[in-house]
Amino acid sequence: MDEATLNRLAVEALLEEAKIGAKRAEISGPSGWVKPKESVNKRFLHSTLRNVVLSNKKRLKKDTISKSTSPNNSEQNSESYKKIQDT
Repeated sequence: MDEATLNRLAVEALLEEAKIGAKRAEISGPSGWVKPKESVNKRFLHSTLRNVVLSNKKRLKKDTISKSTSPNNSEQNSESYKKIQDT
């Protein structure tokens, strides 16, 4: 694409955005020009993070227990167990 085509497309996009903003302004007043913000579903995010943390703790505990059955990893197991207790 040449520069003239890109400029024409940019102008068209800006005009279209201005038309949409004007329609929003007719309905909701001057604040209609501001694009609506997309918010984060905080309840979903909090729940997901909590469940991931709990799942990781369970997995770490399970791995620690399975490693403790092998006699070669006694020092590593005691360190991992301390980490679990601290959390």
